[in-house]
Formats: sequence, structure tokens, C-alpha cells
Amino acid sequence: MNVKLSKRENYDQDLPEVLDIPNVSAGAILKGSVKQYGPKDAYIYRDTRITYDQIYTEAKRFANALRTLGVGRGMTVSTHLPTCPQYVAAYYGIILSGAAYSPLNPYLPAGDLTYQLNDSETKVVITHESVAKSIQEVLADTGVQQVIMTGESEIYSNETPADVSTFDGWHSFAALKAAASDEEFDPGIDPQEDLVHIAYTGGTTGSPKGVMITHANLVSNITQIAAWTAGALPVVDEDGALRFVAVDQDRESYKKKYLIPLGEEIRLSPSPLFHITGGIGMIVSPMAQGVTTLLPDRFVPAQFLELMEKYKVSSINGAPAMWNVLLNLPGIDSYDFSAIRNISSGAAPLSQKEMGLLKEMFPNARVGEGYGLTEATASVAGSVMISGGVHKIGTVGLPTYNTEIKVVSLDGISEEPLPSGESGEICIKGPQVMKGYLNKPEETAATLRGGWLHTGDIGIIDEEGYLAIVDRKKEMLIYNGYNVYPSRIEEVIVSHPAVQNAIVIGKPVEGVGEIPKAFVIVKPGSTLSVVELMTYTNERVVHYSKVRELEFMEQFPMTAAGKISKIHLKKMELENQ
Repeated sequence: MNVKLSKRENYDQDLPEVLDIPNVSAGAILKGSVKQYGPKDAYIYRDTRITYDQIYTEAKRFANALRTLGVGRGMTVSTHLPTCPQYVAAYYGIILSGAAYSPLNPYLPAGDLTYQLNDSETKVVITHESVAKSIQEVLADTGVQQVIMTGESEIYSNETPADVSTFDGWHSFAALKAAASDEEFDPGIDPQEDLVHIAYTGGTTGSPKGVMITHANLVSNITQIAAWTAGALPVVDEDGALRFVAVDQDRESYKKKYLIPLGEEIRLSPSPLFHITGGIGMIVSPMAQGVTTLLPDRFVPAQFLELMEKYKVSSINGAPAMWNVLLNLPGIDSYDFSAIRNISSGAAPLSQKEMGLLKEMFPNARVGEGYGLTEATASVAGSVMISGGVHKIGTVGLPTYNTEIKVVSLDGISEEPLPSGESGEICIKGPQVMKGYLNKPEETAATLRGGWLHTGDIGIIDEEGYLAIVDRKKEMLIYNGYNVYPSRIEEVIVSHPAVQNAIVIGKPVEGVGEIPKAFVIVKPGSTLSVVELMTYTNERVVHYSKVRELEFMEQFPMTAAGKISKIHLKKMELENQ
């Protein structure tokens, strides 16, 4: 089912049915934002304000520094950083240089870290002093040629570079910028072909896949988000700067329609910047829309609430697990949330109970949900943003502009859209859909078929075009908003010499989504205990992939085809709850 925008009262009728996407590089977004919002606060970090002008200057300096290291178009630079202001300057410096940005989770185990650096052919990696040893330990097994390190002393100044003397040949991020020019240069980017992001996403089988996002993909999705959330359209200036301008120029009617006008939003989110939600939602999209973004080091509930009240936050993005914590926090009723106008939830569906509680807690806000995935840059569908529009609880809203969504039979044979109300695999067509998977032509061909991205997610489209997510990817589970891939955990468990086989499923748990539960068959005669195996496993996986429950079995249920039946295990687990 394809939604006809001109017939939908839930789309802004002042906007065209099909958006005109500019053919510019992603760096044009930053250039345009500085023209509009230069002296304005772009970020607030630990109560210190950082302007759009400052971000642009630091990004240009870093882009020029990368040039001196031989980095340019067609190369990959990886970030291995926790959330910090340097992350933003590094991100924009990379894309202004013409290189592709590839984010690394700074807490990845050594094996995954090595794999990602090699698969992306990363030549330069930027790390932080707090996690630098992880890079040092794997460096000899990678093709990385240059390491740049930042740290606490470099947060606000280039005058006090991080000490890299104990790391052979490494560079200080601040020292490189201090020695570089802040002049603009043209790296010669082809927006339709050149990559801006290589973002890794796992699967239930095989190694993580590098999602190739072009400059055109990113510019398209940021244009779609600006139109959907703020009724703004792109304008390209003579110097190539990309600005977003509200169609409705009457301030009062515009504020009534979208609640938060361009240039007035104050945003807060717990998402780490290395995650796709943080990268788009806290680095790229807010710059395009003149947002002031609060950067928390991590999610600490009480501090989060204090930031919301202190800075009169108007927009909050988060996952159900975060909302669950906040809703149950003692003293929550004592805070003033009157400034909040937008509440957005993603990563997993909100329950009707949680949706109702959020509306009670934030009476002046529009509460909505969205749907997206790395293979579609970020955003695909969302709750209706214009005032008076219909929000259907239990759905993730309507397809954004220039986007078609259909659901097809799960048999993988027919590409015909199913009738409304029937569940099937969600497929997406739009300018934000990835170029493909890096170095994986077979997986690319299997996922991109006939111009449609086959997501592996299960959904239903109703008669009005609203999309509901029935299930996530068949094997992937969502824990506290993080994607957890069972095959990666299974590999670790099976590496224990006393283990014969292992299967990991997602067990639904209220408040966090799903927890990883492992079913294990140990070798005959083994004295291995559950506690010993959980400790062994959890020391070797990233924190959100830790096994929360583990059960020994004598044998696994099998399908008629001789395969282990995860469906049976999940059903068994639900029946035992």
C-alpha cells in the first residue's frame, strides 16, 4: 500500500507531495547551518556552551589536518569515541575531507573491533584516552596507519593537547587542529556515488555488515526529516551552502502547526553518538534545524531530569527502556516539564500504558514514535507531527516524504503488496535507502531487490497507511534500545571448551524489551556450572549483549528440516513466564 500524500490530511498540505532533494555533499548541511545559526549555541556539554561557528571552525581545521595525513576522497576514517564535543568536530571534519566516517562502539571486544577496522579498510582511527588501550592492543592486526587520540584536556581548547608520548607515532587531536588551516576546500565529492557513512549492523548469522550510505542518501534523509518534523524545505545558496527554511513564514501559525519552530528547539537524548540514533539525531539533523543539543556523558536518570528542567528542554528522544526508568523514578512529579513540546520514542514499541503515562507526565508535548534502520540512513516513518494530525497508538506512523512502504509475504517469493491488515515483511523504497553492504555483493542482492529494501522486520499497514511493527528482525533482539545479535553471543559461548552447542533468544521483559537468554548443551562429563559459563561469556561481549539468563539442556528442539527451532524455544519460554 502506497500513501498518496496529496490525499492525506496528516501530511502538511503546504509542502509538495514529492520533495526536491538537492544534489550536494553532506558538508553543505554544516555550511548552511553556520550561515543561519553561527553564533547560536549548537551544544551544551557539562554546562559549557559551544556555538555553530566553533563547531565549523574545528571541523574545517580537522579536515585540513586529515589532508596533511594523506586522507581524502574514497578513504575511511573510524571514530572510537564515547560521547564528547570532540566527536562532533571529528565527524564533520571527516566528511568535509571527503573521507567516509565509520563509527566504532568504543566498548567493542577485540575481535569485533579488529574485524570492523579491517573490513572498512580504515587507515586512520580517532580514539579517546579512556579507551585507547583497546586500539593499541589490536593495532598490529589491522591496516590502520595513523591513530589520533583526544581526551579530557582537549574538550574545549586546542591549547592543552592530550599526552600521546606513551603511544608510538600517535597524534593529539587538538595538536593536529592547532597546526591546521581553517580554510574551506573542495574534496571533489560525487554525492550520488561517494560514501559518507560506513555504519556496521550485525545479523543473526555471519559477520557484521558495513552499510554504505552515500552523501545523497544522507542529504535526502535530513531533507525528509526537516520537512516531516518542521515543515521546512531545502535551499541551496550560490556558495553551495544547504539551508532549511520553513514554508510557513507566519510565525504564529507556524508555531501552532509544528509546536517547535526552526531554531528554537532544545534537544536531549541518551543515545551514544556512535549509535545511528545518536549520530543522526544529535549530530546531523539538529545542525540542519538550528537545534541546541544537550550532550550527556551517559544516561543517569536524576541528572537527565535535572538537565530537562534546568535548560527548559523542548524535545526528548529515547527508547522505551529509558521512559520506563523515568516514569518510575521517585520524585518525578516534583519536576517542571512545561517547556517540553515533543516526546519521541524508538528502537522498540511503546505499550499503551507507557504512552498514556508519558502524555500525563508531559501534558504540553506531542508524544510519538518512529521507525528507521541503518540500511535506510535513519528515518523511514514517524508519528504525524502537524497539529491536528492523527496519531494512532500502536503504530509508528506514516511513511515520511519521498518514501514508499509495503509489506510482502514472508515466503520470500512474492513481491506483491499484501492487503491492508495482513502482516508481512516490511519493504522500503526511497532516496535514503543504502547503496549496499560493503564487500558483500550477495547480501546486497538479497536485501535490495527490485528497488526495494527488504528489512526482515514484520509489520502491518492499515487502510489509512499507518505502519505497525509486529516483530523485529527475526533473530535480532532489542535490549534497552540496543541491537543485540544472538549469533555473536553464541560464538563466544561455544568457544568454551566444555560447551557442545548454544542457542540465544530474546526473552521479553517489561521495561527493557528483551534480554538475551542462552540455552546450552555441554559436553558429556562436564562439570561446568551456569555461573561459570555466564561469567566466561559476559567477560567477552559488549555490556548490552551480556547473557542475563542461561539454561542447560540435553537436546534442542528441531524442525522437520533438521534445524534447531528457535521458534519452539521462544514459545516454550513464553509459556513458562
